[in-house]
Amino acid sequence: MKNPSFNMAAELSFYREGEIFLSNLQIRLMKQVILDGSIHAAAKNLKMSYQHAWHLLDKVNRLSPLPVVIRQKGGRDGGGCVVSNYGLKLIRTFEAKEIALKEFLANNKADFDTCFF
Repeated sequence: MKNPSFNMAAELSFYREGEIFLSNLQIRLMKQVILDGSIHAAAKNLKMSYQHAWHLLDKVNRLSPLPVVIRQKGGRDGGGCVVSNYGLKLIRTFEAKEIALKEFLANNKADFDTCFF
């Protein structure tokens, strides 16, 4: 009987000061903010509470050397939120590193397929 092949998986996360700075969750939220223009709408579309979304983005801003998301206070026209140019660069960098991680896993999977556990 042939042994089934192994699967490898990993998730990319960046830490700062012992806390998660960026992971797939923060990136998805930031990209949704770009589409929706507000944390409230982004949270709703991602099926998470506004409070959780706000906390995630607040932590990203707190841990970042530069603003990542810029909140605009509500008023007659309502508030909003935009992702800064630095935030856009973080998204691009994260996505590039995620591709590199997937390539690494794909290239190294064969090493485990030859093991006889």
